[in-house]
Amino acid sequence: MKKRIISFYTKNKNTINIILRVTVSVSLVVYLFMTQFRDLSSIIEILKSSNKTLMALSLSTHIFGTWITAYRWKTLLNTQDVRLSIATLSAIVLIGSFFNNFLPTSIGGDVFRTYDVSKKAEIPLGTSASIILIERFAGVVSAAVFAVIALFLGFTTIGNQSIIIPVTIFFIICVIITIIIIKPSLFGIDKLFRKFNFLQKMREKLSSVFNTLESFKDYKMVLLKVLIYSFLLQFAVILNYYLASLAVGIDLGITAFLFMVPVISIITMIPISIGGIGLRENAIVIIMAGLGVMEEKAAVCSLLILVMLLIVGIIGGIVYILRPYFEKPRTAVDEK
Repeated sequence: MKKRIISFYTKNKNTINIILRVTVSVSLVVYLFMTQFRDLSSIIEILKSSNKTLMALSLSTHIFGTWITAYRWKTLLNTQDVRLSIATLSAIVLIGSFFNNFLPTSIGGDVFRTYDVSKKAEIPLGTSASIILIERFAGVVSAAVFAVIALFLGFTTIGNQSIIIPVTIFFIICVIITIIIIKPSLFGIDKLFRKFNFLQKMREKLSSVFNTLESFKDYKMVLLKVLIYSFLLQFAVILNYYLASLAVGIDLGITAFLFMVPVISIITMIPISIGGIGLRENAIVIIMAGLGVMEEKAAVCSLLILVMLLIVGIIGGIVYILRPYFEKPRTAVDEK
C-alpha cells in the first residue's frame, strides 16, 4: 500500500503540489474573511468611504514597477550580450505577473521569464536562470536595507516585540551573500567545491549557472546599478502598500511600510501557496494589527492590494494571448 501511494505521488507530483497550494491559498483567504469581517456590508462600507484617487495612484505604481523591473533585467542581460528591448521585457514581466497567480510562491512567474528569455535570446537556460537569481537577490538586499533604514528612523518594535535583532541578522546574511557573489575566492567557495566530490558534480551539472554568476565579479558597476534599480522597485511597492492603506483610512506613516513591505515580500516567497495569495493578506493583517490598526480595515487593505495584483495579472494574461499577433519572426537580435 505504501509503495502504491509513493508511486501515485511520484507520477502526479506536480498536480498534487498545485492542488495542495491552491487549497492553502483558498483556506487562508476564507479564514481571513471569516475572522475579520462581520458580513459583506462591512467591506462595502469601508470601500464606499475610501479615497478613489489614492486607490488609482496606488495601482499606478505597478506601471513604474513593470518598467523598472524590465530595465533592471535588461541591464543584467546586456552583460551576456543579450539585446532585448524594454518593450519586449516589459511584456514578459507582465506575463510573468499573470503566471504568478497560478504558480507556487510570489516568484512563480520568474520560471516563465527564465524559459521565455532563454528561448527568445537563444541562451542557455542556466544563464537565464542565474540572471533572474541575481535580480531576485538584489531585491532581497534592497528589502534588507529598507528594513534597516526603518530601524534608524525609530521603527524598532511591533507591539511589544523588538525587531532589531532579526533585522540585523537578516541584513548581515545579505551582506555576506553579496560579497560571495562579487568575490567568491574571499570565503574560499571555489576551493570548497573542488574539495568535495558531490559539490563538484553539482557544479558540473549547473555549470552555466555558476559560470554566469562568476562572470558578475567583473561587472561590479552593473551590480551597483541593478541594486539602485532594486531600491527604486522596492520603494514603488512600498508606495503601493502605503497609498492603498491611506485610501481606506489607515495612516501608519511611511516608515512602518519601509519595514512591513520587505517582511511581507519574504513571507510570500514561502512555497506553500499559489502566488503568495493568502500568506500576503494574513501577514498584512497581523503586522498592521500589531501596530494598532483595526483588523477589519487592515483586511480590506490587504484584499485591495490583492485585487491590484490580480488586475496586473489579468493585463499580463491579455498580453500573453495577444503577443503572437504582434511579434514579428525573429530574424535578428531584438535591440532597443
